[in-house]
Amino acid sequence: MNDASLTLLEKEKLKKLEEYKLDEKSIAAFKGKIKEVDEESKLNLGKELYNLISNKKKSSKVDENFTNKVIELIMNGADLEYKEEQKGNFPLLICARKGFLEIAYILLRAGANVNQVNNYLTTSTMASARHGHKNLLELLILLGADVNAKCLDGDTALISAKRHDQQECFDLLVRAQASLTQRNILNESILDIPGKISFNPNIIMDSKIAKTLPLTSEETTQQLIEEAEQKLLKLKNNEKESIKK
Repeated sequence: MNDASLTLLEKEKLKKLEEYKLDEKSIAAFKGKIKEVDEESKLNLGKELYNLISNKKKSSKVDENFTNKVIELIMNGADLEYKEEQKGNFPLLICARKGFLEIAYILLRAGANVNQVNNYLTTSTMASARHGHKNLLELLILLGADVNAKCLDGDTALISAKRHDQQECFDLLVRAQASLTQRNILNESILDIPGKISFNPNIIMDSKIAKTLPLTSEETTQQLIEEAEQKLLKLKNNEKESIKK
């Protein structure tokens, strides 16, 4: 891809980030609404947030009630980078595996680290590519996720997409300039891994990013945030009244 195409692509990315309130200014504004708590409370809330997302079945619907619980924990100061002890998994990684797009979106609005890794150096980008969650993968890429990071076995997100026959994710990663020549610890490149993936070299020249996140997502999320804020304000007022009594 030439410099002109890269410039156009970058402008399109910035436009889309602003459209979905994922630009630096919007993220900073969201983070500014989050309650500051001590480290112990932050950790405990982070653990609660992780368990909430982790215990949610992949096949179950992410409804308004569940989303509200996530938002409340975040607004109360939950640690977005909380890692469980055994494998070092964290909230965004679980969302990437299960395809919880809306919850991932809220975590990213709150400033979750797109390049955080677990104990096996697995990133959310690798997880979303492996499980075929293209919409979520695009959000991570838009926010600057490292598409060439390697996990402990040396697989990249692109290799993982190839290994698990995730064509759309594979194409998206190629468009995002993922390296086509990297090899894992077994010295395998994407050419050595069997599967049904077809490689179209012309896609490298495609500077378009498809609109994958529903436009209603921002409106719905903002409404839930406002509802959560009103609920928190009501709780605070009730606490003040209790103290007076």
